[in-house]
Amino acid sequence: MISRTSPTEDSQSSAAARISSTPLPPTGKAVAVSPKVTQSDDGIELKNIGASGDAPKASLPVEDDIMQLARLGEVAAVQKLFETRKFSPIYKDEEGITPLHWAAINNRYAMCKFLLDSGADINAKGGESLATPVMWAAQRCYYYVVNLLLQHGADPLLTDVGGYNILHLATMDGNAFLLVLLLQQGIPVDATDPHGHTGLMWAAYRGFPACVDLFLRWGANVNASDEGGLTPLHWALVDGSHPCIQKVIEYGADRFAKTSDGKSPATVAGEMKTTRVWHLALNDCGYDSKGNTKTLPFGLMAFLRNQNIVSKFFLFWPFLMIFVATWILSHVVIFAAVPLFVVAVFALQWVAQQVANNGPINFRMLQKTPYLAGTFGGSQFWVGVRYLTKLLPATFVSHPFLNIFFIAFYSLTAYFYIYAMTEDPGFVPKLVSRNQQSAVIGELFEQWKFDEDNFCIQCMIRKPLRSKHCRRCGRCVAKHDHHCPWIDNCVGANNFRHFVLYVLSLEIAIILFIQLVVNYIEILPPPANPQCNILNATLCDFLLRDTFTLVLTLWSSIQLVWVTMLCAVQMVQISRNQTTYENMRSHIDGIDHATPSSQAITSALAAGTTSLDSAGLSAAGRGPNSTLASAGGPRQRHGCYEQWKRLLGLDTFLATAQAGFGDRRRSSQQKNPFSRGIITNCRDFWGDPAPIFGKREPGLAMLGGDVVNYYRMYETPLRMHGSSRGGSEATYRSLAGEDPEEMV
Repeated sequence: MISRTSPTEDSQSSAAARISSTPLPPTGKAVAVSPKVTQSDDGIELKNIGASGDAPKASLPVEDDIMQLARLGEVAAVQKLFETRKFSPIYKDEEGITPLHWAAINNRYAMCKFLLDSGADINAKGGESLATPVMWAAQRCYYYVVNLLLQHGADPLLTDVGGYNILHLATMDGNAFLLVLLLQQGIPVDATDPHGHTGLMWAAYRGFPACVDLFLRWGANVNASDEGGLTPLHWALVDGSHPCIQKVIEYGADRFAKTSDGKSPATVAGEMKTTRVWHLALNDCGYDSKGNTKTLPFGLMAFLRNQNIVSKFFLFWPFLMIFVATWILSHVVIFAAVPLFVVAVFALQWVAQQVANNGPINFRMLQKTPYLAGTFGGSQFWVGVRYLTKLLPATFVSHPFLNIFFIAFYSLTAYFYIYAMTEDPGFVPKLVSRNQQSAVIGELFEQWKFDEDNFCIQCMIRKPLRSKHCRRCGRCVAKHDHHCPWIDNCVGANNFRHFVLYVLSLEIAIILFIQLVVNYIEILPPPANPQCNILNATLCDFLLRDTFTLVLTLWSSIQLVWVTMLCAVQMVQISRNQTTYENMRSHIDGIDHATPSSQAITSALAAGTTSLDSAGLSAAGRGPNSTLASAGGPRQRHGCYEQWKRLLGLDTFLATAQAGFGDRRRSSQQKNPFSRGIITNCRDFWGDPAPIFGKREPGLAMLGGDVVNYYRMYETPLRMHGSSRGGSEATYRSLAGEDPEEMV
């Protein structure tokens, strides 16, 4: 039992909410207890469906007990009973329960199909709840059985003794995939139970963000009210689920709606002890603690709520930060430079954080903004400015080829950086109508592939192989590699080669720049009277020739570390025809070989940070609701140290140190199904006929020397093994992979 005790029971104040749920036994009778809403001056009470009962009593030998045989799925035995006319397909016991009920609640698909083909009453109501077989199956979330029954004529609008239809029953369990199936049947999304509760209210009350989001995207009325005047926002506040509260506010919930007895959402939050979460959700949506729209002087709030403007701010703000930091370290005496540098950087970052706090919801964390992309862009900009104004005039005559090579690779880096950042990484096209979505769902059911490996609830599309839904981008990306914060974009089928070329060009450009700076400093005349407080005369002479350029070079050299590691990892993965996502999860053949250390290191090399969240590869939950449930629970606030620890990925490395370095050996049979050998893999990548400069055909790439479309690759293509002397034919095996970002 999960209960939320009312303050009145503790001799405190006002409202209450209580959930009572008894799990359905494996062989039990489904008995639905009516959810009831009672209102008084003391509180609110909402009781959920429960189920109880025992298996059918065995008063007959098993071979003659049709209920037990249906429960066990013994088709041949039941068929024999029908042939001998001991029972008929429409048989009911004294409670109105049919064999189809027992087959449905025990997920006996073959038995259900046999009974339906034999003429069983598909809409028979039985048990204390007077529920149909499809309701029994829905309560267990057996959506293949539910789909079978619906396809054979089960009426989704029928209600049980409590007045609940199948949509209400499915919502109470929180299975988003089952809700998708039911909503495709044309059930009114705002269908109410006897007390006026819609599916959205139930989802909000039970704290299922995936279901809340699905209902809202389906067009549910966010301001509908039940018989007591409670809206979905009121019920979300009873449970206190931050993502549910935030989602209904995002969709325009009335923040001041009052119940029949005059209780506003703020009042309900106070009574349910969820005021902190209520204020947090309001702040995330741009409202103050009273629910009013936030205001700032000079109309700044309008700019801060504009995602396009805020995105550009985060992209260009690091330009200023890098210049200020470099200027302080190069123009101020060392004893004052260090504290001034710290204060300046902290102040500039504080400004950025305030913009994030008041900006769009998805920009609340700096690593989820173009901030890191702007850090690289600012670094490259000031390197270019310094080169044109100082290095080029001084070194072109003495080192012309070095300058030409640097200009070439600097230009290539800028081009591929901008292209990788702005290009569609390979977003899988969405379906334009619900009829198309329904057709895809039906096709997946026929193939027994209606699951989160093959269907995306957010995009409502069939997921191609090697694709993944990116929470940051809000889209499924074909041949998803990772979400790179350094380009503020995903790396996928369309921009993967451009991203690799960007990294390689950057590596070479940094090395050439360092060599140019060394030559430039040697050309400069020594200062007349070099004086340094803590350095010897030789280093002082070298440093004072052009301190600004040397500090900028040091900053560039630091970035060379992660760039070199990233180059190495990408080259290895190209030779394996493996993406970073596949490498991190290592779910080839459905076996997880990834260790905490490999995840941290791979994340560091892939995204310039070991933080799995920054790389878009974090693990936060599994299951039907994982895609949205990852946002569950109030967002934790972190101090400056915690923010930087997460940004730099130290959190993952600390976890790695505690867990130790595991050693899991892979069987020789566990092959990468997309690898064709090092030579062929490299030829596929580097010999791809798609243009290097300019857009490529969306979704197309080379695989084993052939062009494949990753937008529509749902089955792995055939692969031949062996030589001309003889060999065996085999097929690629499915690359099963769970979604590490949604463990959301």
